[in-house]
Amino acid sequence: MNAPTKGIALAVTLVLSSSLPASAYAQSIGSRIDAVRDGRVRLTFAARSGVCGNGNSWYRSRDGGRSGQFNGMWNGGNDVENNCEQGPVRVVVVREAGDTKEIRTYVGGRWRADTGITDLGAVSAVAAGTWLLSQAERGADRPSRGALTAATLADSIDAAPTLLRIAKDDSRSQEVKSSAVNWLGEVVGDRVSSTLDSIAYEPGDRELRRTAINTISRRPADEAVPALIKMAESLPDKELRRTAVQALARNKDPRAMAWIERKVGKP
Repeated sequence: MNAPTKGIALAVTLVLSSSLPASAYAQSIGSRIDAVRDGRVRLTFAARSGVCGNGNSWYRSRDGGRSGQFNGMWNGGNDVENNCEQGPVRVVVVREAGDTKEIRTYVGGRWRADTGITDLGAVSAVAAGTWLLSQAERGADRPSRGALTAATLADSIDAAPTLLRIAKDDSRSQEVKSSAVNWLGEVVGDRVSSTLDSIAYEPGDRELRRTAINTISRRPADEAVPALIKMAESLPDKELRRTAVQALARNKDPRAMAWIERKVGKP
C-alpha cells in the first residue's frame, strides 16, 4: 500500500470510528489488545491542550502557560532550546500470558521501527481514554498506575469521576489510590480543589489524606491558598494540620505568607 492510499485508509478508519459511541469503540480497542496474548501493542491518540513532548519526556500545563508537570530527564540548564511537540500521546501495552502487565506512555517523537509489535495506529482519544480508565479502575497495580498517567493526557476525556472513585476505593492499594489523588490535582476544573478537600477531611487513611493536601498545594494559588488555610485551621488531625501549614510555608503567595506571619505573631 503506497503512502496516499495509507493516508486515505487511516482517514476512513477515523471517520467510521468517530461515528461509534466512545464505549463501543473503547471495547473494540480492548478486544484488539486482549487478542494479543504475549507481546506489545501500541496505539496513538490526540493529547489534551497543554501537553507536549519530545518522545522521551513530556510536559503538561493546566492552563497552557509555563506552570505544570514535567516527566523525564531534565538537567536544569538553558543551553539548548527544547522542541516540545504538541502530542500525540503514544501508549505501549505490554501483554504476558493474556494479561496486561505494564502500560507505558510517551508524548511526541516517532515510533521506532519494530516488526515484533502490534500497532493499532491512530485511535480516538476519547475511546482510548475510556479504555485506559477502565484498566485503571480494575487492573493490577502497575498497569493501573500506567493507565492513569496515559488517560489524563488524552484529549477530551473527563477523568475526574474515575480518579475520585479509585481514590476512595478501599480495595485498591495505597500506591494506586495515591496516584489517582495526584492526578486529580492535574485535572482542569473548578471542582478539583473541593474534591481533594473532601478527601483530606474524610476519616481513615492518613497518608492518602496527606497526599490530597500536598496535591492541593500544586493547584493555582487562587485555589490552593484558601483551601490550605482552611485546612490548617480546621482539620481535626493535628498532623494533617501541620502538613497544610508546611504547604502554605512553601507557597510564595502573599496571602499564605500573611497568614503564617499572623500565626507566628500570636502568643
